[in-house]
Amino acid sequence: MTNLSSIEGEASRLVGRLPEPERRNLQQALADLCEDHWRELRGREPATPLARALWEITPPLADLCADLYGLGDVRLDEVLQGRKPAQAFALLVLVAIERGDAEGAHAAYEPMMLFQSPEAGARYAEGVAKLLRGKLGWPPLHHHESIPPLMKALRLMVAHTGRCDVRALLRVIGLLLADQADDALEGLRAALIEAGTRFTGVDDGLIRFELHGQAHKPVTVRQLGETLAEIRQRQLG
Repeated sequence: MTNLSSIEGEASRLVGRLPEPERRNLQQALADLCEDHWRELRGREPATPLARALWEITPPLADLCADLYGLGDVRLDEVLQGRKPAQAFALLVLVAIERGDAEGAHAAYEPMMLFQSPEAGARYAEGVAKLLRGKLGWPPLHHHESIPPLMKALRLMVAHTGRCDVRALLRVIGLLLADQADDALEGLRAALIEAGTRFTGVDDGLIRFELHGQAHKPVTVRQLGETLAEIRQRQLG
């Protein structure tokens, strides 16, 4: 995974020389537009625990920006004032870094590079649109597929929730641990158990789980994020 200092340097180069007040105003306007788009996209607050938890957590701003681009939303053009799409993602990289959001920076870096090719950018935006609406065709899992247990579990979770970001999936794990009454959660829990995985706790920055009834080595939130980034790259990159 590309380190943050390299990502920040590349993003700054793409944004170019702007007076700091102008750059900050531009970053804020773009972030505000992306957050407004999520409020429009998510609709009214749902009643069930899983759907409500995902409703509350904003996806990476870069995903929302890609969706605005794919929709041809004129508000994005108004904010960017003639700047290229890759520069929009570069601005979101800088927003994420300033907020201490490493996952958001990496999520913006991928399209920042892809959108330097209009064709690759358009394909990426199409995949993100499906992901945000829970319609991305995730490849089926096979019982004998040789992939790490965490990757297998997270692929199932992404397929069931339509989310591929750490904050959302940590919330989902919390709901699974709380044994909430929710048909969608029960479906996900059953799929995980069929794959041999059961989450047992989240504490001290570690995610604990069992594999086929045996305690597995805990994973860190960072490892969770790196695995999700790999899933995103395979599906959207």
